[in-house]
Amino acid sequence: MKLPKFVKITAVALIAILAISILGLYIWSRTGTYPARPVALAAMQSSQTVTVADDEIISFSPTEPAHTGIIFYPGGLVEPAAYAPVLHAIAQEGILVVITPMPFNLAIFNTGAAEDVIGTYPDIDRWILAGHSLGGAAAAIYAYSHPESIDGLVFWDSYPPNSASLSDDILSVLSIYGTTNGVPNTENFDDTRDLLPEDALFVPIEGASHAQFGDYGPQKDDVEPSISLAEQHQQVTEIMLKFIIP
Repeated sequence: MKLPKFVKITAVALIAILAISILGLYIWSRTGTYPARPVALAAMQSSQTVTVADDEIISFSPTEPAHTGIIFYPGGLVEPAAYAPVLHAIAQEGILVVITPMPFNLAIFNTGAAEDVIGTYPDIDRWILAGHSLGGAAAAIYAYSHPESIDGLVFWDSYPPNSASLSDDILSVLSIYGTTNGVPNTENFDDTRDLLPEDALFVPIEGASHAQFGDYGPQKDDVEPSISLAEQHQQVTEIMLKFIIP
């Protein structure tokens, strides 16, 4: 049966619009992405204790066999390597760390990225999923639908969406966030606490900015940090290690 001409024209037009939209999104994500800066790029180099590989995923593998792993979801429109400083430092303590690059640098387009990583490293006994900003929200979506796959969840200046409430979950949760004069920098942060388990651990870093969780430069609408990049990275690393290695 031949389709009417107007149906064919409509189908071709819709396909063209979709293709143009995808191309536009790709160009926008590339031109709008915050690039990794010198401190992060330096942390992307292997050391005597950690081997760094940058292929389909970015991995920080300790020289000694690891049994605990972290999967990290980057923030929206942030180059994944920007998070290398803290994650490399964590790997130095014998923990495998994997950053999952995302389509268009937006983690929401692949919330299930952790699943492939878990399957790639069968020797890891304990998995912790972490994410910054939009990456944290995407991580929460994965944790909500796959609670049996991970043993812990960490938010960096982030919180779960309403559709992925973890309030009734037994998952261990850590939330690290920046404050100014004791007040969370992220709007509506306090209103989302009830989306996490009652025993979730909330740890503020006074003077921390949103962008300084990584190293990608100033971010629009961010607060002015009152601590240095190095100090914020050190505090995040220490808080993470206390959670991972009680």
